[in-house]
Amino acid sequence: MLIVMVAVADANITHGYRLQDTELPAITYEVTQEEVQSIGSSPLLMASVTIRIIAVTTQGALDLIPYVKAVCVTGTFSSLTFESVQWNGYTVEPPAAGDGDEQMPAEVACEIDIYYRG
Repeated sequence: MLIVMVAVADANITHGYRLQDTELPAITYEVTQEEVQSIGSSPLLMASVTIRIIAVTTQGALDLIPYVKAVCVTGTFSSLTFESVQWNGYTVEPPAAGDGDEQMPAEVACEIDIYYRG
């Protein structure tokens, strides 16, 4: 999946984990489930995707949701045709304390389902 937006630098969008040395905000994504929806020579497939927005503050992460929604769209990406993208909402992750009194970055987990043909 290709995510391009002005609010987050391309280098800060990664699969699976956030590079610790990068500036915030950052985005990570992972496919959590894949299913076959139909049979035939060109079956419809579905992938559940979690997109994590990581920012200095919770409000900063929440402010990026419209940008994420704007790029999760139908179209053809790397020879995959996204026929439908369903937004399933988001969850604000609870704050976590780091080493000592350090505040860890805020995270918002967005869930989408992508229906596509390969």
